[in-house]
Amino acid sequence: MSAIQSVPSLVRTATRFFEAQALFAGIELGLFGRVAETPAEASELRDELGLHPSITFDYLDALVSMGLLSRDGSRYVATPIASSHLDPAKPDYIGGFLSLNQRRLYPAWGNLAEFLKSGESVVQKLSGGSSPMPSLYSDSARTRSFAEGMDGYAVLLGGPLAEKFDWAGVDSFTDLGGCRGMLTTRIAAAHPHLRGVTFDLPPLKPLFEELVGDGDLRDRVSFQAGDFFADPLPDTQVYIAGHVLHDWVVERRRDLIRSAFDHLPPGGSFIIYDSMIDDDRSSATFNLLMSLNMALVSGSSEYTVAEGTRWLAEAGFTVREPVALNGLTTMLVGDKPS
Repeated sequence: MSAIQSVPSLVRTATRFFEAQALFAGIELGLFGRVAETPAEASELRDELGLHPSITFDYLDALVSMGLLSRDGSRYVATPIASSHLDPAKPDYIGGFLSLNQRRLYPAWGNLAEFLKSGESVVQKLSGGSSPMPSLYSDSARTRSFAEGMDGYAVLLGGPLAEKFDWAGVDSFTDLGGCRGMLTTRIAAAHPHLRGVTFDLPPLKPLFEELVGDGDLRDRVSFQAGDFFADPLPDTQVYIAGHVLHDWVVERRRDLIRSAFDHLPPGGSFIIYDSMIDDDRSSATFNLLMSLNMALVSGSSEYTVAEGTRWLAEAGFTVREPVALNGLTTMLVGDKPS
């Protein structure tokens, strides 16, 4: 391919944020929930959502071309993926996670060139600290916003994790840094013999109670407040640290892995998952960019499968072969020898 023929791909890369912002706007406007079940004319959506008449058609048709809306004659309706994942009324809604990207990550990436020179993360700029958690939980509104964002990860990974780890011989598990418990509830719902604990900081307990309510899982899931670097870990057969290690520098990761090994009974297991980088660092574009994202926002990074395997083995775990939970996330399991 000649250099001039490659130019359109550069333009598409440079303007890919157009699509992201079109998606974010639809979530913010409540568009996808509105058309998830009932088709609507463009004029109805214009009036109900307060859209400007001169740009309504271009916006809606752009979403059609993106595969988020479909058009039946002159009426618009959400496509199956939008109906399942962008309608707040649906159990698999991930709009909170996507909106968190818009509010927290999109502005930070506008300063990438400056960051590449300074190496100073958003957290370091705001507080001079090494942990993002105090600012995320500084008030109830920020806590809820972050928790709703993390719910999206749990929705995407709860099913694969419930299926791809053998839970048959397990009675109990604990999700370390499990936010408000969405992953805990999904795994427990999939395996009625399990008891699950969400272990996270105290501000998240009210949101856990709100999520669980008086439902069927009430007797099988619980919240234990604590800091996994400072407080004893819950007694359990399996620990999960999903999208946790990438929040911390390497020595803190090793600290958590060693603590998990020490607290697990013989035969227990430690599950870690993240957007791990392929070992030759050549093909995982999303994961490499996610590593930059973690550095930019939190001063941390993603890591390779080999690094995760080595940290688990150093702590004493026997490490299983890596498992892809989805196209973006890899799971490693360390078993404590019996």
